[in-house]
Amino acid sequence: MRLTLICFLIALIGFSSCAEKEKTFKTYEGEIFGTYYRIQVEDLGKDLQVEFDSVFALVNAASNSYVQESEVSTFNQSGQLLDPSYTFKDMMDSAAKYNRVSNGYFEPTLYPLIKAWGFSFEKREEMDSLKVVELLGYIGFEKMISMTDTGYSATKPGVMLDITGLGEGYAIDKLVEVVEKNQIVNYMVEIGGEMKAKGINPRNTLWTIGIEDPSQAEMGVTSTMLTKVELDNRSISSSGNYRKFYVDESGNRRPHIIDPKTGYPVSHSMVSVSVLAPSATQADALATAFMGMGHEKAMILAESLPGVEAMFVIGGKEKLEMEFTSGFPRIEDSDQSQ
Repeated sequence: MRLTLICFLIALIGFSSCAEKEKTFKTYEGEIFGTYYRIQVEDLGKDLQVEFDSVFALVNAASNSYVQESEVSTFNQSGQLLDPSYTFKDMMDSAAKYNRVSNGYFEPTLYPLIKAWGFSFEKREEMDSLKVVELLGYIGFEKMISMTDTGYSATKPGVMLDITGLGEGYAIDKLVEVVEKNQIVNYMVEIGGEMKAKGINPRNTLWTIGIEDPSQAEMGVTSTMLTKVELDNRSISSSGNYRKFYVDESGNRRPHIIDPKTGYPVSHSMVSVSVLAPSATQADALATAFMGMGHEKAMILAESLPGVEAMFVIGGKEKLEMEFTSGFPRIEDSDQSQ
């Protein structure tokens, strides 16, 4: 579930010297992975579209479960993948890393449970404890996925993979590699609201994004910013969606997220999270994991990871509340005038 929480904006936070030559920027944009991408780079006179398209093609071929011929689809259909591409192996290495870091809350083998519950929990009425227990037998990245010299295999029939929980972040990092390989130091790369930026923007200021105030957005007001964050060589990713939730028997709002430990919808009331991290892959994977574990566990983990900060949106019966890690910029730290 990708959160449409982040709106991109350029905040004026400084003025360039009159003597400094004005920089020109080039924008690349289009549709990818069922969402959009937008890349702004300082224009050094070279067209990078072919290189960007190559990144998209490699990630799609490796990890898109909606593409019948992709490597992840091949694995899910046959229970094995021989001679995997570098991209698939690289993404699987990242998946294994964040599965360990998150104590299993970033769980790429959760796919059978997600399908059984329905992507928007539309099959909730069909689920019972016996079915949940059965499906939990297919969950567990370390136990269920075997890697050999020839490729990957499931340790039992029925195990399936979904590595899109870090797919957009991974693609962003690979696009950034293309940009930096071409000696470009001022850029912003965005896919579906996730982004990484470095250097300055077309106004000769730091790249800055605004995170809308969820309590106002619930009432249809999308112009009120909770805070603004400077992205100088760091990434931001959000997960969850406070606009898509269900109300439990006690009247509490619950997000459409499965707890990989229990196989049931999460019992916590955190409805979204925004994560700042050095890499987009890390931000994306952690945002996914944090939504599974809830804000109390996520807060402890985030505070222990160098360069990682997070903003949590928690839903109650009456209103949404926000909590932050110690280093996350808060609304009182930001100049809200535009």
